[in-house]
Amino acid sequence: MDAGKTGEYLAMLRRARGMTQQEAAEQLNLSNKTISKWESGGGFPDITVLPALAELYGVTADDILAGETLRGTKREQAAAGRSAAEKRLLGRLRMRFDVCFVLSLALAVLGMLQIPYVSLTALPLSVASVWMGYVLTAHPLRYGGVTEERKLYENLYRKLLAASGLQWLALLGMIHLGTVDWSRTDLENLTVPYTGDHWKPVIFLAGLVLLWGLLEAGVRRRAGKDARLLPGNWKAWALWGIWLTVFLAVWTAVDHRFDVALAPWVERYGADVLHDSRFDEWWPTLREERDNALMPFLWARRITAGAGGVITVVLLAVTLRRIWRKKPGQPLAPKEE
Repeated sequence: MDAGKTGEYLAMLRRARGMTQQEAAEQLNLSNKTISKWESGGGFPDITVLPALAELYGVTADDILAGETLRGTKREQAAAGRSAAEKRLLGRLRMRFDVCFVLSLALAVLGMLQIPYVSLTALPLSVASVWMGYVLTAHPLRYGGVTEERKLYENLYRKLLAASGLQWLALLGMIHLGTVDWSRTDLENLTVPYTGDHWKPVIFLAGLVLLWGLLEAGVRRRAGKDARLLPGNWKAWALWGIWLTVFLAVWTAVDHRFDVALAPWVERYGADVLHDSRFDEWWPTLREERDNALMPFLWARRITAGAGGVITVVLLAVTLRRIWRKKPGQPLAPKEE
């Protein structure tokens, strides 16, 4: 490519349109100095401006880069050269995002280590890093006239999901739910549990499902309805995510109520309080009191586990049936006459 030839071609196109450099600059939201630099051969138009510049002058981007109006074989050759240039650009964009992605993961892990002051700084830097990499990659794809690849967008959004999930986990590790549970405080290891910490797995799973939903909508909006963040039917993934969140929430609530009811009995009679033969032999009245206090919660745990298992099997059967129904059947062999 010859910058001087391209400049002369741009000047000729502008004059043919009856426009001044200032008018062309206003149409492109640029300064007249930029237009003058191009036309004097001081450089090529930026790739982000080429589509608008070609539309303004009624030619193609290949024509501008070649410095002439291409026809036939010349246009095909220029298109092939442009395709190779786009592939190199896409490779650089992938590398740019991958560097930010790896940096984001490292900072998120640093945030999970809960190092005083350091982790609090690392987590927001991790979020900023991965989204800065996304913007630096997606902006040229959207405005630079580069052919958008569905697989590239799917790759970007999957890495965004991985990084965001790790950041969400690190954030949950930094916050505390409820009040201090002094009964379970471990002074030897200097661990102080909180009364609401048992809800963290539920909150993490619910947040992960929400993140997946938002990014699934994002990748379908950017790369088309055929794009998928996860393989398969997105409705099936949504159903499984909602079901697992609901089941884990119900199980956590039931199991916590059982633990609260069991704690005073374990403190008085030991960890084997439910199977201690002394209640049957020596303490029948105390056994009845124990059963009245604990058996409702124990049965609630069993019913929850049983119902969860049945619903999971049904969902699994429905999912497998859909997968098998989508597989094309084998054509019948023609009968011999």
